[in-house]
Amino acid sequence: MCNDLKISICGDVCSECPRFIATETNDTAELEKIAELWYRLGFRDSILSSEDLKCTGCSKDKICSYNLNNCEHLNEKNNCGECDYFPCDKITIVFQKTDKTNEVCKDKCSASEYKELSRAFLMKRQILTEINENYKREKEV
Repeated sequence: MCNDLKISICGDVCSECPRFIATETNDTAELEKIAELWYRLGFRDSILSSEDLKCTGCSKDKICSYNLNNCEHLNEKNNCGECDYFPCDKITIVFQKTDKTNEVCKDKCSASEYKELSRAFLMKRQILTEINENYKREKEV
C-alpha cells in the first residue's frame, strides 16, 4: 500500500493531501476552499491566501510541527516507520494529537471532506506501523 505514496516523517500521506494536490496542479480555487476548511477546523488562526497555503510536502529539511525532523534516530530514514525505535514517545504523542484531530474532523467535516482528510492525515499509526513491519522484515533478510 505505502510504496506508491509520498509519506512524510510523521506518516501524513502528502500524495493524498488536498493541499499538496492543489499545489501540484496549481488549482487556486481549490486552495481557497482548503484555506477555509483549515480555518474551520482550527488548523489556522485565519483564512490564508492560496499562495500562503501552497505546500510541496513535508521533508526533513522543513520545519516539522511535531519536531520529528530533529530526531537523532531519523538520520537517513524517510519517516518514523523506518526506525528501530518505532513506536517511540515522540511518535506516540503525534498519534494522540491525530486522534484528537480525528474527532474534530468528524464533527466539522462533510463526509467527503472527512474521507479526504482521513486518507491524508488521520491514518498515521496504521501507515507507519505497516512501514515498520516491512522495515523489520527486510532487516531480517
